[in-house]
Amino acid sequence: MAEYQYIDGLKLRQKVRAVIINDDGDILLVRPHGYASNEWTLAGGGVEQGETVHQAMRREIAEELGVTLEGALDQLPVSNQYIYSAEYKTKRSLDHDGQDASMFVVRLPNDAVLKLQREEVAEARWFSRGDAASAFPVQKQREVFEACLAALAA
Repeated sequence: MAEYQYIDGLKLRQKVRAVIINDDGDILLVRPHGYASNEWTLAGGGVEQGETVHQAMRREIAEELGVTLEGALDQLPVSNQYIYSAEYKTKRSLDHDGQDASMFVVRLPNDAVLKLQREEVAEARWFSRGDAASAFPVQKQREVFEACLAALAA
């Protein structure tokens, strides 16, 4: 079951996304199935009914990357709200108006072993911060990513 929130009269699907950073400051991005070979995104997914965003983030990292997160999980003061067009909503027969993603920072050691969820994730790769920003296929994703990096630097 999906978890929703209501903002300004809109029904939004709750999502979580992780800016995953290793000891060298590189960023881990994933390429879900259906993305072009040069299109990448942040790991994450939907919040299930009864979960907090923190629980959902831990579950998504475990599912997609095979990594169990220990210790505190830091939520960033950034979100990514996306409202669907009427055409998109009709085409997909959606019962909600868009999504609102809570952003987190996840730190992994350089030697972290990843076990990708092959049903969803085609590939995962470490990028330098500059290269990571240009790997997102949509401008808004780049802007949210840059806002996350700025929040980390603050």
